[in-house]
Amino acid sequence: MLIANNKAWASAETVRREWLTEFLTRKTLPKDAAKVIAQGLTIHRRDVGAAAAAGNELAHHLLGIERGGYYDDKLAAHVEQSPTKAQHVSLAAVLGGIESATSKNTWRYPEATKAAYLSQLAAWGYSLSDVEQIVIDNAATRSTAPLIEDDEDDTDFDE
Repeated sequence: MLIANNKAWASAETVRREWLTEFLTRKTLPKDAAKVIAQGLTIHRRDVGAAAAAGNELAHHLLGIERGGYYDDKLAAHVEQSPTKAQHVSLAAVLGGIESATSKNTWRYPEATKAAYLSQLAAWGYSLSDVEQIVIDNAATRSTAPLIEDDEDDTDFDE
């Protein structure tokens, strides 16, 4: 199951990123795009910040923009040339940041933030694969599971 799901994840990643590329070419974004951008800058700040610090190569790719060198960020230039695309660039930066932080470990160790990301993509029309659905189905279980299974320690910290 591990090997099969790892292969399925790799395949799903390719399909998901192709879908994101197509999604970002839409003339108008969904009405909740601004909310998703705000959540990306808050809830997903670690993933988005890490990608931004590294030049967010995936955001460039999703928008079909050739990235220059490490210090040559073409996203800002794209906004300067096409100010009406600012929200597209912002959303690509957020989605690219979150997406770059996904890996085979995403299905192995589901987190609520990644489940929310995949759920948002599904709400926008992306068809989740079985291995992506594992993240959504198991993130809630994992986040509510007790950290310590054995509660035999009767230590009272109120003393």
